[in-house]
Amino acid sequence: MTRRTFWTYTVIIAICGLSSAAALGWRSHSQPPQQPRVSAHWKEHFQGLGQMVAASDAVVLARADSVAPGRVAFSSNNEDSLAFEVVNFTVVRGMKGERTGGTVSVERVSSSQDGTVAYFNFDGGDFEVGGTYLLFLKRQEDGGPYYYQVNDQGRFHEEGGRLVAASPGDPVAGALHGRSTADALKMLR
Repeated sequence: MTRRTFWTYTVIIAICGLSSAAALGWRSHSQPPQQPRVSAHWKEHFQGLGQMVAASDAVVLARADSVAPGRVAFSSNNEDSLAFEVVNFTVVRGMKGERTGGTVSVERVSSSQDGTVAYFNFDGGDFEVGGTYLLFLKRQEDGGPYYYQVNDQGRFHEEGGRLVAASPGDPVAGALHGRSTADALKMLR
């Protein structure tokens, strides 16, 4: 191989290498960085029943009276939406934050999304109108009239005088799961 051929190949390889590096560099600078994908999860996860009571604005045994459509939240580009519903309850027994005989309204993701039925079970699913629930609630951050369920640890349906946890395998929810409602309420005092 001659000296001229050697230098020709060396220059060609160098040009190809620099061109490739420049192309990759340009591509990474001209495209917006990819946002990390995250899965939805509860804002708080409690390590004990006392911690969940302390973090709740209201702890109530309440009867579900009605379910009504709520607000609709839109994505930043208005292409996607998420509908909410408001579940209205009468407080059968106010343990914290609300009085017995009062009312509370809980906002949750609706099972009707733009005419399509969707089932959201991350919070225990739909409320049964007429059903009685032990709920651990937080007031909406905007100071409005609505509460939201603290998480799946904080919802129990009363069935036959006993509490059934939305998340019975959770150690915190398990402390009340299967107990009589009267015993559970005594524990919360």
